[in-house]
Amino acid sequence: MTQLRTARPDDADAVSEVLVAAFLDDPGAVIFEPDRVRRAAILPAFFGAWVRAAITDGGDLVVPDEPIPRGVASWFGPQRYGPSDAALEAAGWGEVLATFGPAAAARMEAMTGELERQHDRLAPWPHMRLDFFGVLPAAQGTGIGSRLLEHGQRAADAAGLPCWLETFTERNVEYYGRRGWEVVATYPVADGVPVYALVRPASR
Repeated sequence: MTQLRTARPDDADAVSEVLVAAFLDDPGAVIFEPDRVRRAAILPAFFGAWVRAAITDGGDLVVPDEPIPRGVASWFGPQRYGPSDAALEAAGWGEVLATFGPAAAARMEAMTGELERQHDRLAPWPHMRLDFFGVLPAAQGTGIGSRLLEHGQRAADAAGLPCWLETFTERNVEYYGRRGWEVVATYPVADGVPVYALVRPASR
């Protein structure tokens, strides 16, 4: 059985690579940058800064216990639901915006801003939030993803808290649905791209 551990600062590059591979063709990332070649070039900066900020700013980032992690799940809550602006700036967020360029940065900020606005509106109660979750394609089907997801779900259950996430694909809705998650809202971002908000009730 795959053992897990907390992500360390020296895991940031490997974890970023996992998330780039997992989200390269995700509709949310396509909103950032429709051109796939350019998207592949700019996403490492985005995920690198986010991962560094999350690791240093109270996120529960869990990875397989291996020298180069092949998967990650990042959980926040219930006090805060993502790294602070100060942590992001310290992790190089200004460089991310410069790498994106004005047009892609504006699309990214508009989309993430709407996600946060809807999250605050739809989930005003204490919960655990699954921010990013991914496994390298070559490691999918090995059980790593299930272990990563179960880690946060068990912690939420122990605290008597529901879990929250957003996803952009029906395939992911089906994946989470098999694990006790339910769609509680759907709303559009950008030019009508649907976002599915899911909740997993607390289970004791």
